[in-house]
Amino acid sequence: MTATTGQWSRSLGRNEGGRSPRPSLLGVDWSLVLAVMALVAIGGITIYSATRGPLDDRSFVTKQAIFAAVGGGLAAAVAWIDFGKFREWLGIGVVATVVALVAVLTPLGTEINGSQAWFRFGGFTVQPAEFTKLTLIVALAAVFTNRRSDDDGVASLRTHLAAAGIFTLLAGLVFLEGETGSLLVYGCILLAVLLLAGTPVRWIVALVLAGVISVSLLLSSGALEGYREDRLLSFLNPDADPQSAGYQVRQSLNAIGSGGLGGQGLFDGPVTQLRFLPEQQTDFIFAVIAEELGFIGAATVLALEAFVLFRILRIAQLARNPFGSLLCGGVFAMLLYQVAQNAGMNMSLGPVTGIPLPFVSYGGSSLITSLIAIGIVQSVAIHRYRVGGP
Repeated sequence: MTATTGQWSRSLGRNEGGRSPRPSLLGVDWSLVLAVMALVAIGGITIYSATRGPLDDRSFVTKQAIFAAVGGGLAAAVAWIDFGKFREWLGIGVVATVVALVAVLTPLGTEINGSQAWFRFGGFTVQPAEFTKLTLIVALAAVFTNRRSDDDGVASLRTHLAAAGIFTLLAGLVFLEGETGSLLVYGCILLAVLLLAGTPVRWIVALVLAGVISVSLLLSSGALEGYREDRLLSFLNPDADPQSAGYQVRQSLNAIGSGGLGGQGLFDGPVTQLRFLPEQQTDFIFAVIAEELGFIGAATVLALEAFVLFRILRIAQLARNPFGSLLCGGVFAMLLYQVAQNAGMNMSLGPVTGIPLPFVSYGGSSLITSLIAIGIVQSVAIHRYRVGGP
């Protein structure tokens, strides 16, 4: 930010009553828009390569195009709204999110890959846990913007308890669905907002240690189903169970290794085209890119993701409103973790958690959520001169 963390965090409690001027296209960060569009286009081409069959099936690409159109439209609408309105609508958003997370656990929900986490509507599925990320970002940003501060500008214990309550409620419901991957994203969002809000480092360190201990106890307690635990730990030694838990990781490494510098060629990757890699259009799409477009293609995708993250961080720095800065910080943490986790698990550097590569992996809920998140950031950019108020 433009001030130190402590100075910046002290401004969170102030209400200077400023309002932004009318929105203008001049405020849009067009470089961010173009980078996201490039990632979505690369994703569409790679999804086609990963899913095309003998009959040249284009249904996955068609659906992804629909998701992109819907997400893009929602992102544009969100960007045009003054982001201060998100705080006013937060109560409705939290209630709707909780209702959706509870409903998906009932017979209304659908179980896929061992998780009761989807609603099915015809040929489409909706995953509430994805959209919950946005609710959590707005809720935490609002809590720390509305808080009462101590003399040194650090958020009060009451504020932290309120944030912990919101996080526990949403994360607890998602845990019941079996969506362990999403919980890690929620944790990163929480840590980012705490850090930006000026929470003492010792508190954050204690929270991280508590999280590590909780995960360790969970893995050792047998609470997770055997296959789920094996999948999480398979990256440590994929050759220990090459035909089961370690199969995806081994095939991903084979695909990445065969790509070399320039790749096998689009639509010509043997691991991809012979369907040796499960979920290659979703969780393991990075391996498809590395195999068919090589190191150059994979590095290009990561560079575009890094540019998106850089622009989000820049918008957060330029925002004159603490709520806007916290919103950008939450989106930054969400996307940063997903990029790192997805690329990491594809290269056997992290656990297999089912985290998609933002803007690239197939999936409506993930793509629409990511695009709406960019819309939130663009709202902060367009209304950057708002300096206070709701």
